[in-house]
Amino acid sequence: MPWLPGSLSLRLFFIVLGGVLLAIAISNSFHHRDRAHLIEEYREHAAIEHLLDAIRLLASLHPAQRTAALQSLPRDEWLIELGSLEDDTQWEARPAIAKKLEENLGPVASVEGAWWERPSRCHGEMPDCAISVRTRIRFPEGQGMWLGYTAKLHEWRRNRKWLGFRDRDFFIIGIMAAIAWLVVRLALRPLQRMMQAAESFGRNIAHPPIDESGPTEVRRAAQAFNTMQKQIRAYMAERTQILAAVTHDLKTPMTRMRLRLENCTDEALKDKLRADLAAMQSLVEEGLELARSLDTVESMQLIDLDALLQSLCDDLDESGLDVAYQGTADQGIVVTGQPNALRRVFENLIDNAIKYGQHARVRLERRDDTAWVSVRDSGPGIPQEQLENVFRPFVRLEASRSRETGGTGLGLAIAVNLLRTHHGEVTLSNLPEGGLEVRVQLPIASVPT
Repeated sequence: MPWLPGSLSLRLFFIVLGGVLLAIAISNSFHHRDRAHLIEEYREHAAIEHLLDAIRLLASLHPAQRTAALQSLPRDEWLIELGSLEDDTQWEARPAIAKKLEENLGPVASVEGAWWERPSRCHGEMPDCAISVRTRIRFPEGQGMWLGYTAKLHEWRRNRKWLGFRDRDFFIIGIMAAIAWLVVRLALRPLQRMMQAAESFGRNIAHPPIDESGPTEVRRAAQAFNTMQKQIRAYMAERTQILAAVTHDLKTPMTRMRLRLENCTDEALKDKLRADLAAMQSLVEEGLELARSLDTVESMQLIDLDALLQSLCDDLDESGLDVAYQGTADQGIVVTGQPNALRRVFENLIDNAIKYGQHARVRLERRDDTAWVSVRDSGPGIPQEQLENVFRPFVRLEASRSRETGGTGLGLAIAVNLLRTHHGEVTLSNLPEGGLEVRVQLPIASVPT
């Protein structure tokens, strides 16, 4: 669903919070209904009590004195009529009220009927929601009278509402939202820990197993993850061992082939066979190196990246290659890594730059907490649609497998695997003036001063 947030934490939080809001809304609905019913009963009871008191008072007076007594009652609450009243369709007959009046009055007066009026706009709790009750009574001496009372609760205080919620509801919602967020975070913490472990394992196959503590489901998931790690390590070790054995076993027949080539009298054929043997040797060795790059066992150390690149470029320059290095103005950039693995990474990148672009220009700079290493050449570059494909093993832009032209297509794949172990990234881009730029990003280590 596109309207749902991408984060699982937010999804669960909104689901839990939505359930809390729905529960509060339903609870408020039942509460308001029961509250309105109780208030209605209270107002009806208040009207009956007032009528009983007034009837008992009038019954104790002489018929001639009743008219004067009735004049003292407030007309906004009381209805007094000695004659007859016109029929009003808004008034509803209430035999239950008449029965209550009859039972409580006894011989004081007889009740001929009772009616009540409840406006349609009344919602039970409204302070101006008046319930009017009227009754027709007859005293023992024969005098009849209409008497009515309107029950109002002027002191009733109305609570403010917004979208059906009261002020106190928002306080409860705030507390429940905080609790829901805490519960979601606690529930997803094992998942986040496993996600981090999976990312670390993807970069470094030697990553230690995760802790198998916590609830039963979390322990089982951690155990399954650790078992998967162990099996993958075993598969990788077996593959590396097979490649190593194949490489070792191939050395013997390849050595015999070289010895037999010495007896070949056709110099042209001899040169071709030697080139084929060299390509086979290179392919086997780099295939083994690719497998080892996925299962590096070298220990992590603090490495002065500036010194490493300077040393590597100086060695290549002394060997007659066109390599230039531009260091950083800082007093050294230190990263956490495997010295031999990082050296192999930059050797591969510089070797590709020289092979396809005649020279390599290496530069190191610092950007925030990241070390940026760029290797530039002046070669033909790479077609834009092929910039991502060249990172895949055995993918080359030339069909030949000659070392002088296309190589084996494993150099960049090995570099990517080794950099992934170091939490690093590598990207390619074509330069506007021509040539290719390879950029490597490595996190800078936090070294105490």
